[in-house]
Amino acid sequence: MTHYDEALPKFAALVQELLGPEEMLEHVFLRDAYGKLTFIILKSLDATIISRLREQAAELSPWVDAENPVADPGDLFDATLSDPEAGYLEWVDSPGTYYGFVRVIERRIVGQDWLRPPQEPIVEAPPVVVFASHKGGVGRSTALAVSAAALSRAGFNILVIDLDLEAPGLGEMLLKEPPRFGTLDFFIESGVSEIEDSFFDDLVVPSQLADLGLVHVAPAVGSEGNASPQNILGKIARAYVEKSDVNGTVISFLDRTRELVRRLCERNRYDAVFIDARAGLNEATAGAILGLGAEILLFGVDTPQTFAGYRYFLAHLQRFRPEASGDNDWRYRLRMVQAKAQADPKTQANFRTNTYEMFSDTIYDAEEGIEEEAFNFDYEDVSAPHYAWPILGDSNYAEFDPIAKVDQFSSHMYDRTFGPFIEALRTKIGLKA
Repeated sequence: MTHYDEALPKFAALVQELLGPEEMLEHVFLRDAYGKLTFIILKSLDATIISRLREQAAELSPWVDAENPVADPGDLFDATLSDPEAGYLEWVDSPGTYYGFVRVIERRIVGQDWLRPPQEPIVEAPPVVVFASHKGGVGRSTALAVSAAALSRAGFNILVIDLDLEAPGLGEMLLKEPPRFGTLDFFIESGVSEIEDSFFDDLVVPSQLADLGLVHVAPAVGSEGNASPQNILGKIARAYVEKSDVNGTVISFLDRTRELVRRLCERNRYDAVFIDARAGLNEATAGAILGLGAEILLFGVDTPQTFAGYRYFLAHLQRFRPEASGDNDWRYRLRMVQAKAQADPKTQANFRTNTYEMFSDTIYDAEEGIEEEAFNFDYEDVSAPHYAWPILGDSNYAEFDPIAKVDQFSSHMYDRTFGPFIEALRTKIGLKA
């Protein structure tokens, strides 16, 4: 029996044997919502070849559609399959079966945002930074809150948006009183009607912890949500549902995330936007990581779970590698952050070794002879995405509650723990003194 991970490499090897690698790319593999594969013919093929494909593909059961192992768009009554630009190139590296690119169209019940390439920055927005992590409890939200307060102290205006809808916390960290609505309400309301400008007046409030500059906060849950906590789970269940506009165009969670950031940035002048993303590899995370053209900070601690999770993530992203690296290469926006790090250089070097191997195995370019164009870095290159910014472990921030413990936001406290991280972040997004 063929299993999921084997199906596409085996099917690709079969098609390549009969068509050759170049002609195979003129057609496309369709993977349906259940994961079953069909080879979609986009140009005429000899009937004998089609017959052989059908017969041999049947041996890849159950992950090849038994009724339609080979079909054309008309057979499936789906004209969108005829689009020569449909789908994406997926790199397949399966020893003993297939090595190379194949064209794939995915159909998913849970949404398509992870299948969209990293988007360009929002023109109307200042630099956006996404604080992301594979697992919770690594100090990601704490680092965001401290960084926002520190940059406010330096005179910058920071907008903080909580997109961790299922584990909200930034509102409690940064606000004594939340606004009327939260970002969860935005996704619910925008799913059924157009959002009026007045709604955003009730979505953002200033943090009392700001200094010379502003810290505006859009929490995940507002005062109305807190007053009706029995409705929160129902809202979460509906927040990620895709909708269609009057022309039938699907508007996904990613699209609405871009709209949220754009419309908030239209209302005030900000120097940077900090996004707290949901932990893990859920579909909702794609909106923040892929949708905003943002700088992506990947927080992790030195454990096997960190590297396993990020390897899955980076291996998925490698399908979007540009043909040649350049100034607009989205991969330059990635940066590892070693959370709860020890001051010992050897332990930091061990973390760096793991991240270097992980990036080298996934999104770094390995081709020889194109060094000038390749996206690749030496192990000790401090500008490289794998070269993690460390945040030292500090028991003073184990129970982070700056509203009650204001000294946690005093510079003499956070400088020793977060100082180098904040300075690196400030340089990365171009905030000059």
